[in-house]
Amino acid sequence: MKNCRICLYIRYFLAFVLLLIIIALTFKENLAYLSFITPWKAVFVIFTAGILLFLFKIIEYLKNRD
Repeated sequence: MKNCRICLYIRYFLAFVLLLIIIALTFKENLAYLSFITPWKAVFVIFTAGILLFLFKIIEYLKNRD
């Protein structure tokens, strides 16, 4: 049975979320060094990655259009 790409992405996402929950529960005291991660910094990283991916796709489209 062949798995679809979307199902694999969902499985990876759920596995990473579960891993983060386990880490957060087991290392509560030792996670103070991750305090520099804020929601706004996460938004900045996501938007930057999205813009870079968009530019890459536009360049790829323009190359293959000819």
